[in-house]
Amino acid sequence: MSERAKNYVIAVVLVALAAFLAVLVGTSETTEDRVERIGSSIKCPVCQGEAIADSPATMATDMMALIEERVDQGATDEEIIDELLSSFSGAVLLDPPAEGLTLALWLAPLGALILGVVVVAWWRAHPGDEDEDAAPAKKADPRSRKLVGGLIIVGGFAGIVVLAAVLLQEPASPAGGAAALSEIDLAGTSNETMEAVIAANADNPQINGMRLALAERYYEAGDYRAAFPHYLAVAESAGSSDAEATTALIRLGWMAFDGNGEVDAALTLFDQALQISPGSDAALYLKSRVLWCGAGDYDAAAASLEAILEDDAIDPTTAATVGADLEAVLAGEPCQ
Repeated sequence: MSERAKNYVIAVVLVALAAFLAVLVGTSETTEDRVERIGSSIKCPVCQGEAIADSPATMATDMMALIEERVDQGATDEEIIDELLSSFSGAVLLDPPAEGLTLALWLAPLGALILGVVVVAWWRAHPGDEDEDAAPAKKADPRSRKLVGGLIIVGGFAGIVVLAAVLLQEPASPAGGAAALSEIDLAGTSNETMEAVIAANADNPQINGMRLALAERYYEAGDYRAAFPHYLAVAESAGSSDAEATTALIRLGWMAFDGNGEVDAALTLFDQALQISPGSDAALYLKSRVLWCGAGDYDAAAASLEAILEDDAIDPTTAATVGADLEAVLAGEPCQ
């Protein structure tokens, strides 16, 4: 091969490498792609070997929404994955296969490196068609030949380095890392997902807010059996706030009476709630109902109702209801 042809080959290889590096540097992963990639690496806790990105399950949908939220907040891949694995019982990390565009991107720089090595090796094996007696000015300079060969090899390695940097780049982590459990949007989270998160964080005090929210859902739906263990856990947790513990004890007290007819247990729970939050209108009112309807203690029931009416902040609707009950109790009427 003539010296001019060799130079053309070298130029083509270098231009190809430069173009490839330019494409890599300009490549950026979209938010949707990143969410999909992370979701493809996590196994759905309620599915059979399926990634959450591919599952139509409610829990998988909630987990994908959480990933998108954390990506928008600037959390790193590692932080997001750690939060998912620690928050959702049964979630495990999958090993996604290298395929499609990802596989092509990984193999392309390696191919460029191999091409460069092949060109240099071929060049050395075919020193040229010139005669040995040709003018020195027309012979290839060995130093330039080594320099160009070195540039080709370095270019291949640079391609690999740039590709790795592009694929592994992540947004800077915000102060404080991944959001706490208390920051999860409960309104948009299903009961199934909340149960999984609670099961995975049973000993974490931050889970009490979610426990209470889930218990309230069950309570309002009349599902006392499902609500009971969550209220009990909140009531017994040292990490619960006074408001959380009071609400849990009040609900437990009413469920004990309304669900099982247990008068003494209900009154004990209401008294515990009042020890934490003296003057709680909810505790006083439900206690009056148990005293009136369950124990038949009209005097004690009237005392509880009168204590509620002493609250200057009571709203008119509640005051009217309490007042009507008080009149009925004082008149000795049966529980309504």
